[in-house]
Order: sequence, then structure tokens, then C-alpha cells
Amino acid sequence: MPKILSSTPAWLCRPSPGHELFAPPSSRGRPSALKAPAAGPRRTLARRGTEVFVAVGTQIRWADLASLKNDWEEKAEQRKARGHRRRHRESQKGSDVMEDDETASYRSLKVPVSEPIRQLIPSPKGHLLAIVTSHTVHVALLPDSSHLGGPDTGPIRLKTHTLGPTTHVLSQPPVTSALWHPLGVSDSCLVTVTTDAVVRVWELNPDNRWSFDSPSMALDLKKLVDGTSSDQDFGATNLGKNKGFSPDSFDMEVASTCFGGTGNGKEEGWAPMTLWLAMREGDVYALCPLLPTKWQPPPALIPSLSVSIVSDFNAVRSTSSASAREVLDCQQRYAWISEIDNQEPAYLPGQSEFDPEIEVFTRPIIQGAIPRLQGPFLLDPAPDDGDDDHEVLFTDIHVIGAKLDEEELMFGEDPMLASENGDGDGEAEDGVSVGIVCLITSTGRVHVCLDVDGVEGAWLPTKKSKLKKQDETRDPPTLLTFESIDTQRASEMRSPEDCWPVFSPDPYSRYSLFATHRQAVTFLSFSPWIERLESELSSSGDAGLDFRMKIFTGDGRTLRERVAEVKLPEPEGDDLTASVVFRDSDLGYFLLTEACGQAVGVSFDLPEVNAFQGLANQGRVTWEHERAVVPHKSRAIYQPPSTLWAPSPLASLLDSRAHGRQRRSLTEEIRLSQATLILMTEAHKVLSQHTYQLGVAAAELFRRCERLQGEFHEQIKRADEVAGRIDAVLGEDFDEGDEPSAEKRTGNVGLESRIEAARVRQEELGARYDRLRRRLARSGGRELSEREVRWMEEVEELSGVVAGNTPSDNGREREEAEAGAEAEMKMQPWQRFQEVYSRLPSARSQRNTDERGHEGESTSDGTPQASVVTDASSGAGVFTNAVFYPTISISIALSSTSPTSSYQHQHVHRPPIHASARARTSADTNAHAHSHA
Repeated sequence: MPKILSSTPAWLCRPSPGHELFAPPSSRGRPSALKAPAAGPRRTLARRGTEVFVAVGTQIRWADLASLKNDWEEKAEQRKARGHRRRHRESQKGSDVMEDDETASYRSLKVPVSEPIRQLIPSPKGHLLAIVTSHTVHVALLPDSSHLGGPDTGPIRLKTHTLGPTTHVLSQPPVTSALWHPLGVSDSCLVTVTTDAVVRVWELNPDNRWSFDSPSMALDLKKLVDGTSSDQDFGATNLGKNKGFSPDSFDMEVASTCFGGTGNGKEEGWAPMTLWLAMREGDVYALCPLLPTKWQPPPALIPSLSVSIVSDFNAVRSTSSASAREVLDCQQRYAWISEIDNQEPAYLPGQSEFDPEIEVFTRPIIQGAIPRLQGPFLLDPAPDDGDDDHEVLFTDIHVIGAKLDEEELMFGEDPMLASENGDGDGEAEDGVSVGIVCLITSTGRVHVCLDVDGVEGAWLPTKKSKLKKQDETRDPPTLLTFESIDTQRASEMRSPEDCWPVFSPDPYSRYSLFATHRQAVTFLSFSPWIERLESELSSSGDAGLDFRMKIFTGDGRTLRERVAEVKLPEPEGDDLTASVVFRDSDLGYFLLTEACGQAVGVSFDLPEVNAFQGLANQGRVTWEHERAVVPHKSRAIYQPPSTLWAPSPLASLLDSRAHGRQRRSLTEEIRLSQATLILMTEAHKVLSQHTYQLGVAAAELFRRCERLQGEFHEQIKRADEVAGRIDAVLGEDFDEGDEPSAEKRTGNVGLESRIEAARVRQEELGARYDRLRRRLARSGGRELSEREVRWMEEVEELSGVVAGNTPSDNGREREEAEAGAEAEMKMQPWQRFQEVYSRLPSARSQRNTDERGHEGESTSDGTPQASVVTDASSGAGVFTNAVFYPTISISIALSSTSPTSSYQHQHVHRPPIHASARARTSADTNAHAHSHA
């Protein structure tokens, strides 16, 4: 859902110049009787960029909303600055009056129309403007935007052509729709539809006035619906001929029409050339293909149609179960696309030197220009109207074409072809492979239907066709009714002839739109279920399909929200006109509509468009997380009704009577006469109605003032709650009579203490992390290489051989030694000293015993044995006799002062020792041992 930032801005409210853009014209002279508004859609607003065209009666007003906004903001700053200067210069209070530039806020465009304008339809490129009244159609050439900023502010007389001087006249049926063909060449094709179901195609040339006199093609759908051959006459009945009676005159009363696509290359190929028609009684028809004589296709349209038509043609030829009707349709489509493929397009220059050339094709003539009318479509299941008190009639239709199947199109082709398409705004979004048809009724209920089968080109057979009569009958096409949405309350409903809700597209997404009815505008978005529906349609597995579809139909609902709501001041006033939505850097995301001479605007927050996540997610907008941030709901500002500031109608009445005989009766004394009675009666009617409207406006103002007081108290309460929360965070949540604790004596103590506790805790965690990291660094390291592992195994094996133990025993002794060393580490120093001192006598006796046992001891071959004398004071082993190995002798030193036992392997190279040398060495060793003892 879009997040509403603000309602009607100040630069569109009274007394700003922007308010005059929508104000009704001042009526002078004799008041004419109020005419009942004509039934039909009311689209009196049109836009071209930031420019807006407003139809007020028989005149058109033209303004640039971005300029109005900027001028109002600049003048507001000037008022503020001059207000400061006025307070400082009291002596110049009378002379320092703000003199705003009374520049015109709009320019009037004069057009030769005699009836109130009902619809304004600008061309896609903004060069032409179709002006539609109840019965007539005019095409005007729009001026350049530079005329708005010039010094001349007078009215502009537009170059206007009357469309069909003998066709769209008062004696003919009313005009219900005027559409610019999406495939027309440079805004040259206009399609008009009247209520009697006559479709006319106009190919216009501003330099040729005769192109506005007669249409290039006129189709009477009441004849076409019963047509059996393309050789029949389906043209519209000329002026002056008797039409006769037909039941279809009631069943085929057209309510609204639209094309199935916009011609931007993102939709399926048949979509931009399919004209959809919604009838007032509930029927839906389609004309495909409806093309002008010269048409301009987007780059991917013809290749996509060729791929789909050829594949269908081959599939029908390869099967024998196809009916004769299907075979004939495929043959007609194949012949139609073959003629287009064989054409050599004409090239026209682009709008500017930077735009590429335009390819223009000619409409195929092999199948004729008149397509077959497809329908009426059967809505399955039948939608529930939900209102038995009001007659339900269709009022508008909006069709979203199926997306282009790029995988099938790009099979074996250049993948950059599809990227060249688009409308130039950089927006691309994923879609669904079926069309969506939206229908709205006079009660405000929207029916969302899915065109699962799709609409393809179809023509009537010729008389020479071999199609049998029984093969001509076929089942009616079907639209799957997906959902029905109510946008209007029961209290807002009126008679079906007076209610005409309409749709307005959303510039940010194809799958969202705005529904405008009598008093409100509702936003509808299909994004929640589009992606899920496409995944279900593209999946090939049927396992769990019923369960998934049940969940999908239960949870997949369209987003709906009322974004604007007004209360009409006059019950007989016009309803809200069809909304126009702007997408601009100056205006932002802005919706504009109008009712009873007052503008109604809504500013939305710009949605987040994922423009760089591929085609699967591009163009998707996100709303939910943005709505969670909004703490309040935006409300429209109060706009006083026009009754409070409009001139009194009594003055107009007196001006109308100020002529002829009644002029003297207004200035003389009142006389009892019939003329005086008539004048008093008319004045009483005017004054009674005016005073009633003044009373209603005053009552509404009083209620608004009471509501303002209540809302002010509510805001004070919410501000107090927020202040209490802030005090609780800062530690100031104590009463005035209570003595605050030591932690709450200063305003920031509580907050600072929490910050300090968090900082200390963070430091402790950091120190603990450092300790763990250092411990892991000491215990771990890089892994040993294979050579180091083999070397350790060799040392352990050699140590076991020297000590006389097996490797396993050596390992156990090592573990016991390490355990004993660890136990010694845990002892206190004085405990270790007592333990060593208690072992001293036993060590001395052991030493003496060893000395006596080793004296003169030798082997039979005269080789002395190596003996080790342990020094009790140091705990270290000392060699008394060297082993007569020429290369190595090993000593194991156990140091009692080290925290752990260490094994030192020393390689000592000793030469052979003589007997006298051995005797001296033994004597020196004994003396050294006595000195240590």
C-alpha cells in the first residue's frame, strides 16, 4: 500500500493561485435552469508531464503544477521575511504591505464547443488533445510548453478540428469513449465508440482537413455479432436512414472501452491491437485485430506473433482432433502473419535527431480489415453483485495484457532484442502470463477476472469457405472470476444513472490502479498474488495442486485502501472526476482529482522499486515496512465550502430583474400586486436555499472546530506519553514531591550509568576474548609435518631403548611425571621446601651407598659402566663416568625448579679416556658431589 505523506497541498487550496485553476466560472446575467448532468464517464483532467489541463464548463485551463508549487513556496518565504521586517519597522506599518505578483496561475484555451466538456484525452506523445462532449468530438493541436512561462497571459485559441461533422452530432447517439490507438503512427489514429455499439477508426492528418470528416473504418457491432460471412455489410447506418428495432439496442449499450495493451513491447503481441468493450448490462466483447491502415509495431511484436502463430499452426496440423473452426482460425492467422513478414516496412524519421527511425507497416488485406467480434464472454463463476436494492450496471473496464513470453521469443535469437523495448523510463517488471480484466459497476464493486485462454486474432469466413453450419457454433469464451472487491459504501450509493466509477492507471506498476467513484478514491494493487499465480501457472507438477490453489485463493487477496475521501458540499454537485497520477521529480508521486470546483490531491511516498534485480523482481514495489514506520494516519485538511465565500445569488436575481417594468418595482415602495408576489416568491426560494447551504457550511465548520479541540487534547496526551517514555529512558521518571535517588539527581545520570555499564561489560568481554585467543594460540599452532612426526617417533623409541622401557611404558611414565609436576605446581613454596627438606637425609644415604657400590666396579673386558649420581640439592643427574661410545651419550635432567619436566637430549662427542684420566675424573666428581652435599 502507498504511504500517504499529505493530503491536498496548500498551493492548491484557497486563497492560493492554484485554487483558481479549478474554480467554477462566474455566472452573470439571467441564471439559466440547471441541466441534469449527462450520463457517462467524467474525465475532465488530463496531464502532459507536469502540465495539467482542466475542463471547466466549455473552457479548458492549462497550467504547470510544478511552477505553481515553486511559486507558492517562494511567495511563502517572502511573506515570512516581510513579516519579520514588519515587526521591526512599526513606523512603516501602513506602507509595508506585501505586494504579491498577481500573475495568472493558468492560461485559458478557447475551443469552439457549445456543450460542457466531459472528457479530455491527450495523445501518447502529447501533440494532440481529444475533447469530448456528450455528443461531439473535437481534436485540438496543443501549444508548446514555452507559452506558459511567457509574458503574455491571455487566452489562447487552439487550432481545432471537429471530428465527423455529420457523424458525432446531437441527433446521433452519445459518445462514450475516445481512445488513441497504441499502434498508431505518430498520434494519428483515434478510435471513437458510441453508446449504440458503433466503433469508428479515424486516421488523422493535421495538414489534411478531409481526414477529420469521415472515418477510415466504421463497424456496427450489433450487425457484426450476428455475422456469418466477411462478405456482409457491417458498416454503420448513415444519418437519416431508419435503423429499425433490435433487442441488441438494449443489451449492447456500450459503457466503456479500452485496449488490451499500451504498445510498449512488454505485453503479448495481440494485446495492443485488441479492443475490449464492456456493455452496461454486463456483457464483455473483444475485437482482435483492430488496426489502422498504417500502423507502427514495437520491435518485439511481430517476432512474438510469428513464433506463437507458427507453433499453433504446426500443432493443429499435427493433430487430428482439432475442429474445423480451430483449423480455419489457425490458417487465417498464418496467412495474416505471412503477409506481414513479406512486407518491406516504410521508414519515417523519429521525433528528434537522436531517436531511431520508425518502422511503418501496412494492414494486411488478405483477411480483410474487419475482425470477428469475440464474445460475449462468460464470467465463471458468475460474480455476486451483493446489492438487491440497486440495479447493477457496468461503468468502466481496464485490461492488463499478458506478459511477453521472452523464453519462446528468444529461442535461438539475439537476447538483446527484448532489452531494446520499453517506454524509456527504465522500468521493467515481471508479470503474469495471463491477461487481467477489471470491471467496475455502478455500486463501486470491482470484479477481477483472468483471461486464461487469451484473445487471438479472428476473422469471419468467406462465402466460399467449406466451414459447415454446425462447425460455426462454438462455446462462448470464458473469463475466470478471481475476486470481487467493494470500494463504495452503501451510504454513498445513488441511482445507477448518476454513479459512474472509473479506473485510472498507476505510473509505477502495471498491476496497480486507482478506482474513483462519487466521494472517494481507492487504491488497488494485485502485486501480492501476481508472482504466486505465475509460479503456479509455470509449474509442471500436479502434486498438491488442489491444496496449493486452496491456500492461494484464501490468502491471495488484492491490496485495497482508500487514499482520498471528500464530502460533497452540494448534493446536486458533480462527482469526483477521474484521477490523474503524476510521477515527477518535482511533484513526486502525486494524485490529483477535482469535485465541485475544488482540487483534491494526495502526495504519496515514493515506492522502493528494485530496478536491478532482474526481470523476475523488477518494478515490484514495497509498502508494508514503510507503513509500520508511520505513527499516525494522514487526514485531509479542512477546505471551506464555496458557499462561505461565493457571492450571494440574490444579487444575480436582482440583476436579472433590473430591466423593463420590474426596474421601478425594485426602487419604489412595496405594493401589493401579483408582480410583487412573484418577485418575493422567487427571492424566497433563492434565499431559503442559500441560507440552508450557509447553515450546513456553518454546522460543518462548528463540528470541525470541536473535532480540532478533541484532536488537540489527544495530541497533548500522546505528547505526554512520549515525554514519560523519554523521562524513563533518561532516569527522570520521579514525582516532584519525592526525593530522587542518587542515580536520578541529574538528568543524564541514568542514561550515563547505563552507557557506562554497557562499556564496562564490553571491555570485560573484550579482555575475556583476548585471554581465550592467547590460550588457543599457545595450545595450538600449525600442524606437524611428516618429517617432524617421524622424528618424534624415533626420539620416543630411542628414549625407551636407553631407559629400558617400552614406548608405552615410557608414555605412561611421562604422563605420571607430568601429573606429578602439575601437582607440584599447585603446592605452595613453603610446602615444597618442607617436602625437599624431609627427603634430604634419604638422599644423602642413597648417595653414599651409590659411591661405595661404584668404586672399582668394572666389566670383565675392562669397560667401565656409566653411572649417574643424583644431586639432592639441585635434583639434576650428573655423569660420573662417560660411556665409551664414540658418538653419543644421553643424559636426562629433571629440574625441580621448572614448572614442568623437560627432556634434554644432548649429543656429546667424547674421545677415548685412559685409565689415569678416568681415575682423575672420578676423584673430581666425588669432590664435586661432597661440595654439593
